[in-house]
Amino acid sequence: MYAARHGSGESAQNVPMAVTALNTNLLQAANTVNITDIGALMPNVQTPTVATFPGFPNFSIRGVGVSSSLPSVDPAVNILQDGMVIAFQGGALPSTFDLESVEVLRGPQGVLFGRNATGGAISFRTRRPGDSFQVLADVDYGNFNTADVSASVEGPIGTPDVLGKVAVIYRHSDGLFTNTNDGIFVPAPGNPTGAPILHGTGQVGGVDEITLKPTFEFNLGDSNTLTLFTQYERYNDGASYPRIYVPPNVASTPLQTVYGFTPTATGYSTNITNDGYEHLDEKHVIGELVSHFGAAQLTTTAAWRHVVFDTTVNFDGTPFALYFLPDNHETSGEYSFETRLNVPVIAKRLDLTAGLFYMDYTMNVTEQRAILSATAAAPFAATFARQVSSQTDNAVAGYANFDWHVIDNLTISAGGRYSSEAKDFTGTPVSNCIGQSFSNCPLTFSALNKRWNNFSPRAVVDYQATDSVLAYASYTEGFRSGNFNDRATTADAFGPANPETVDSYEVGMKSDLLGKTLRVDLDGFYEKYQNIQQVLTLQIPGAAPIQTILNAATATIKGIEAELTERPIPALRFEENFGYTDPRFTAFNVPVPGVANPTSLQFSRIPKYNTEVAANYTRKLATLPGDFQGRVGYSWRSGFFTDLPNTPQLRQSSYGLLDANLSYVTDKWTVGLFGRNLGNTDYADIKGHNFAYVEWGGQPRTFGIRFTTKLF
Repeated sequence: MYAARHGSGESAQNVPMAVTALNTNLLQAANTVNITDIGALMPNVQTPTVATFPGFPNFSIRGVGVSSSLPSVDPAVNILQDGMVIAFQGGALPSTFDLESVEVLRGPQGVLFGRNATGGAISFRTRRPGDSFQVLADVDYGNFNTADVSASVEGPIGTPDVLGKVAVIYRHSDGLFTNTNDGIFVPAPGNPTGAPILHGTGQVGGVDEITLKPTFEFNLGDSNTLTLFTQYERYNDGASYPRIYVPPNVASTPLQTVYGFTPTATGYSTNITNDGYEHLDEKHVIGELVSHFGAAQLTTTAAWRHVVFDTTVNFDGTPFALYFLPDNHETSGEYSFETRLNVPVIAKRLDLTAGLFYMDYTMNVTEQRAILSATAAAPFAATFARQVSSQTDNAVAGYANFDWHVIDNLTISAGGRYSSEAKDFTGTPVSNCIGQSFSNCPLTFSALNKRWNNFSPRAVVDYQATDSVLAYASYTEGFRSGNFNDRATTADAFGPANPETVDSYEVGMKSDLLGKTLRVDLDGFYEKYQNIQQVLTLQIPGAAPIQTILNAATATIKGIEAELTERPIPALRFEENFGYTDPRFTAFNVPVPGVANPTSLQFSRIPKYNTEVAANYTRKLATLPGDFQGRVGYSWRSGFFTDLPNTPQLRQSSYGLLDANLSYVTDKWTVGLFGRNLGNTDYADIKGHNFAYVEWGGQPRTFGIRFTTKLF
């Protein structure tokens, strides 16, 4: 168990915090592909992408998160891969391929985890190489011509003290969205004849990805182990695809009045002339050195990561390309170092965890946009605009935590973390180009810098009532650094916004009952969410709208979480989780256009209720050497608004997703069928309103066959 940052592994049931650990078997049984698929497997965790820009996570935990694709804005939920904090969020959606575990920590992680975070942390651990020669292969094929082919080779390299593993996965898909020529065209200023605009049709949003992961483990005597995690990813994918919809009882949009087009495509269909792309090139090296000094353990992690992220996005989802973002280019590089000491200091009654963290991170961004006027007088007059920015982030921190075992079954923990983070930002506001191209774009740069310091304390009391029942209460603070707005429309709107903080109070219980056939984990929390950072568009009388980043509000969040596992008979296992989140704004520091009382608003993209139930069944037949294994899971989320002003037309109704798989498993191979969203439920992650009403995200019904084999 990685969550508690103790020197030795321990069960999640012994960690006094709300944490869910997912192993390889569960990740495969739930048909997960990448990090976005794990949100349904635990309470109060949302893992959608921003949707408007592909590959950009917009994760939230317990209502605390980010709803933006601004490259300059830090996440509220940290993603860690093998101990490395992923700083640049573009393309930050690690695959669940070749993992030994995923741990999701709910609530602020202000002391023990790499970079400070107000929402929580998601930690991925790559599977270590084994000490015997082994070859594994896994092939999936499904609808939309989707194929995932993965393989790994592992074992000793010349000596038992050097172990190696090379894992590779190739993913291909024609795309989950269907491009059509559907729609009603009538004469209008932007299309005087009312003639249909025809283009190629078929699947869009295709996938062409390869990931290579060489991993090496060196046993350096009895006291030291060095593990090297390396990775190279190359994506040549389609972009995220918006889908136009027409809500009932709304006024006609410019798409209808100026261009004479009313969409009729439904579900996961669209009608676009110009699609886009996502090109990602990511590589990293992580070194983890674990050294033992008697009862003490020192863990040092050093990491380097480099990303090139290029995208072209059709933002309006229409055949007219009204809002097009072509050839956006982003690069980033980061270096990080963390060393952590775990030591029992007084006769096993007092344990110390202490460490230092350093990160240096640089990003460079060029974004371009071409937007039509959508006016009857000049419907195809376009505004070309460009924005260029760079940012360097230097973060240092020191932390310490003491666990005092007052008596054998009562522990009091206390700790704190001091963080100092400095950002140097250089950028130009979104600037209009001269003419109808990007060849002449006057840019005026501003240079800004700011440093923020923070101390975040932590206190926990846990009581092991019996060998199988743990109760705990905790107080934790989290801190998210101040942020600049690299898409500002004026120099004054660059910001920065100052840091936001979360004070979290939590009580919980973890238990294994009835001979470990029933597991019940419960917790309740109350959080004070202060200086909430929001990206807002302000309408100033007599001036153009200004996009800015502000410390807009404060709020309180309360909720409960439950995770249960029952095994009534050895062959049958049920899993359930339930989450309730109730965030309430207590103050708003800025006006929200069109909203008289902003404190009455609901948090955007946060369902109040979420739940998942799953049944797993294993059946062995005497006449066959293997087992039949099946899993059926159903996840449900209540409805939520997808924008800050809570526009009724941009609300996503409640929805549920049904997944299932059935496999035949032997010692050497497995063959099975799988299906996701079997009801083909139509849902979206986010909705918007520009030239028309548009939605992004969701995934249609997918199904296929899977074959896995162990060759040696």
